Amino acid sequence: MDGKRRKSPHRLLDKFFTEKSDFKKLIPHLSTPQISDSLKQVTGNQGTISGVKSLNGQKLFGNILTLSTKDDDWGTSVRGIDHALPGEVIFIFTEGENNAVWGELTSKAAKNKGIAGTIIFGACRDLDSIKNIKYPVFARKVIPHAGRPRNEGKINIKLDCQGTMVHPGDYLFGDECGVVVVPRENFIEVMEVAEEIKKRENVIVKQIEEGKPLSEILNI
Repeated sequence: MDGKRRKSPHRLLDKFFTEKSDFKKLIPHLSTPQISDSLKQVTGNQGTISGVKSLNGQKLFGNILTLSTKDDDWGTSVRGIDHALPGEVIFIFTEGENNAVWGELTSKAAKNKGIAGTIIFGACRDLDSIKNIKYPVFARKVIPHAGRPRNEGKINIKLDCQGTMVHPGDYLFGDECGVVVVPRENFIEVMEVAEEIKKRENVIVKQIEEGKPLSEILNI
């Protein structure tokens, strides 16, 4: 699948946002807890991946390009940058966490190409530099050393991350609470439900600020 041409995620999203114009403005204001709650209502799954945390506090949204390799191979990460389209999220699954597969140079190269961000189910390095680059990076672990540019991994394959299935083209939401993967086929419904959840929460926040007890608001 490495050589297969793919449609730009921007075109797919633009078509969707033309039909649901309010959602484009809504996405930056949605949190991963709201997205996860919505996904659970729609599919019964929460879509979260434990242990993957933001390294620089940047929010993230986009279609996923998947990579899978061993933790001593950072060459596949470099190849993934070449394959990723602007606006996509690179999602790297590694076997092991003893070597970093992402760092300063890959972050700068990805940002320069217009890639939305990177998720590493594994280890990253160069944390100080990544914090200054302002390119969204999420990882399970930070470690100083890396492996070699073996370039032996796979691109555009289905991943199983702690029971959460990640497919190429699925949607990724990330913030300081973690990450949520939304299956492509459920995206529209999840967005609609998330919008309602946010509206309800806004009402509850207003009631709390007015002095109403939360137990009374929630009827607990």
